[in-house]
Amino acid sequence: MKTVVTITFKEKNVYLVQAIKMLYFLRKQTLKLSIFLGGILLNCLAPTAATAQLSIEEINSIARQTTVLIAPALTPELRQDLEENRNNPLQKSGIWNPGSGVIIAKTGNKYYVLTVAHNFLQRHLDSKNYWQQLGGIPYYGIRTYDGKVHIVKDVNDDRGCPLKGNPKLTVLVRFGCRDRFIAGTDIVDRSIGTDRIRGIDLAIVTFESTNSYTVAPLGDPNQVNIDDRVYISGWPDPEREQDPQTGRCRNRVARRQRRLAWGLVRGKINPTPEHLGYSIFYTDETAAGMSGGPVFDSNGRVVGTHGLGSQGKPLCGGSLEAGGESDSDNVSSGENLDFNKLQKRYSSGQNVSYFENLVKEFDFDLAFRRELPRPEVIKAGITHIKNLEVASRSGQVEFDASEDVFNDPNDVVDDIYKLYTFELENMIRDEPSGGPESVLLD
Repeated sequence: MKTVVTITFKEKNVYLVQAIKMLYFLRKQTLKLSIFLGGILLNCLAPTAATAQLSIEEINSIARQTTVLIAPALTPELRQDLEENRNNPLQKSGIWNPGSGVIIAKTGNKYYVLTVAHNFLQRHLDSKNYWQQLGGIPYYGIRTYDGKVHIVKDVNDDRGCPLKGNPKLTVLVRFGCRDRFIAGTDIVDRSIGTDRIRGIDLAIVTFESTNSYTVAPLGDPNQVNIDDRVYISGWPDPEREQDPQTGRCRNRVARRQRRLAWGLVRGKINPTPEHLGYSIFYTDETAAGMSGGPVFDSNGRVVGTHGLGSQGKPLCGGSLEAGGESDSDNVSSGENLDFNKLQKRYSSGQNVSYFENLVKEFDFDLAFRRELPRPEVIKAGITHIKNLEVASRSGQVEFDASEDVFNDPNDVVDDIYKLYTFELENMIRDEPSGGPESVLLD
């Protein structure tokens, strides 16, 4: 027997109203979903913060948090002497040989610093007399952004110079080396030889810490074009620069400061061992001591490692171009450029992609960061830069190289001369000169 359900007119109206409400609700939810999906699409299409150009202050924030100072025989007890630029108490000469580097990877409590091989002189690595404070065992100190010094022991990889065998991921990984060679040979003679680099002028040095340090993101050097602006961060030797007032090399300077310099890319070539791996050429205001420091693109990513000054630059810094040549007669293409011509006129850095290829070739298990630090991390490291409006008003790089530099007063090492332990005769001329192999090391 079938049951017949009778629906009154009033009940029909109630059901109709409920149906209309349901349709309205579904339409509203569909609209919200459309807006949500549309927002996702727009975010995918529009430039993001990760790809947008950063301000000078933002790039400096990343640079100052990731750039380190590397110094032989540096200890926490000697840090203040270094920062106040006092004499080295461990040597009667009182002279130091510091370099720079950048944190590019982290595994657990291990931090990996990319730098240049020529910051680790072979005659220091294998000479026990330089390391009497630690029983003849070589050690270096790495000063991080927070002022802490991390001691790195057992840095000698026993590979000599020229290097023997393949590199291993130990405390110090060298892809090249530096010693005093008789010109045109691989014969080492530290009494009459001249400082030369053999191999690829790159190295990785590792320190351990439970502290949290920012890791610099790596970029794509292929996206850096001629006339693009790049930024170089590092710790220069104050005495190796000219006084802007007198034009003479400076004498004692009371404080050591980290520097951010910037300039135009003027040439690019394919990196080869013949040229020590150097392949990006730029105008800048770097100086000795900044070797190993990062080269950032305008997005705040590391695209290179600074290491060579132009051959026209005086030994204590100064002029960036040789022979009075102007930027206007640059070659505007990266093809068929001559290394020697470019190196005479411009400072240069390693291509970070070339470094990554070396890491892959020797199967080093290192994970590199691509994304920028979080906005709050960048914001935390921002400091005021004088005349920032003057430097960046045009929105493009049209500044004279001598003006495109500042020393960050918040990053100060007071006395360098108490931190390093090398004899004066070894320090008077660490820059090689003359001959086809000659380079000016920053």
